[in-house]
Amino acid sequence: MSAASTALMSVLTLTDDKLSLVLRKGTKVPSTLASVKHSELAEALAQLKIKAQPNKKTVTVVRDAARAGVHKDADFEVCCGEPPQPSQPGRWEWYESLRRPADHAVKNEIAIRIVAPAPPQPGVDLLGGVIPAKDEPTPEPITLNFPPELELQGDGNVVARASGQLKVEGQNVTFQPKYVVEKAHAPEFSVAEFHSDVQVLSDLIGTMKWKVFGNLEVEGHWQAPDIEVFGDVQAKGGIQTNMIGTLRFWHNCTTTYIQVSQVGVLGNLTVENSVQLSELRIGGDMTCSSNPGAVLGSTLVLYGGLRANKVGSENGQRTKIVLLGGDEARTSRIERLLQGTMITYRGEAFTAAVDTSFDSSAPPTAVVGGGEAQPSGEGEANAANNQSETSQS
Repeated sequence: MSAASTALMSVLTLTDDKLSLVLRKGTKVPSTLASVKHSELAEALAQLKIKAQPNKKTVTVVRDAARAGVHKDADFEVCCGEPPQPSQPGRWEWYESLRRPADHAVKNEIAIRIVAPAPPQPGVDLLGGVIPAKDEPTPEPITLNFPPELELQGDGNVVARASGQLKVEGQNVTFQPKYVVEKAHAPEFSVAEFHSDVQVLSDLIGTMKWKVFGNLEVEGHWQAPDIEVFGDVQAKGGIQTNMIGTLRFWHNCTTTYIQVSQVGVLGNLTVENSVQLSELRIGGDMTCSSNPGAVLGSTLVLYGGLRANKVGSENGQRTKIVLLGGDEARTSRIERLLQGTMITYRGEAFTAAVDTSFDSSAPPTAVVGGGEAQPSGEGEANAANNQSETSQS
């Protein structure tokens, strides 16, 4: 045995219960241990007949104490045994999932686990001796009352038969089909999937990444850019994502306003107030005909029809409207189409030469620019040239 191993054995103390090997505060540590090695620590533990793994910081702590000549800090535990464990009561716990908040039940998936009570367990000291378990009875199993949407299986797993939100109060578990988020910026909602309808009571602001397979209703302001919704969307506080990412809505959307945002809506879009400085792609119809019902400085690509009170440019940002649909696009009606607005309709691009109106049921050359702006036949690029020529005249 090396001299360092012998020196180590002399500075370490085995507690009376043989559950801890410690370096006591105030112990003098010889300078020869300033370069002690892990292999020498292992040799010392073997001589002491200790098989437990040492604390990973042991060598560093011993070296520091050797340089100082004494261990000045609190007692340092080098190794520890396994003390006897008391009985454990029965309990329940949420099923851990990275894809959803803990209290969100997903149909046909485990929502809660019932853990059976455990009897007292014996311990083992550092020398391998058995420490008897405490003499106490095993607790009774836990009892929970479940709604019909949950099923307790024989293995203690509780499986959801529908998707929604769970609440546990005492022994009673309740279920509601709509998941209510009170504070969307909480850490547990940074990355989440919801398989039910969701109602957000706060602002939806932050870098969270959500997938909502039901409907989504947001009471506050919407700024979070990475949200995908497969049901209907109701954004009561408006949408403004500052052009970061693209919101993806696979059904219909109703909102107060849209500003500085990129949004894709597979269904119909209804905007109560206005769309400003945004890029929208809409698979169905779009309606923006309330007060003021304006589309300003934005690019809209629609497969359905557009109904709006006012469409035009804002702050030098030209508005472009592309109507890709056939019969669907013929329901389009713009009460006031501002000069310079570009519209692509029936495969041709036009630019409004003066403030006018637009009705897709009339021939394009008659309704855009009152006949003064000619169809380009070359898409939006030539429509821009038409606008330039009109300005020069």
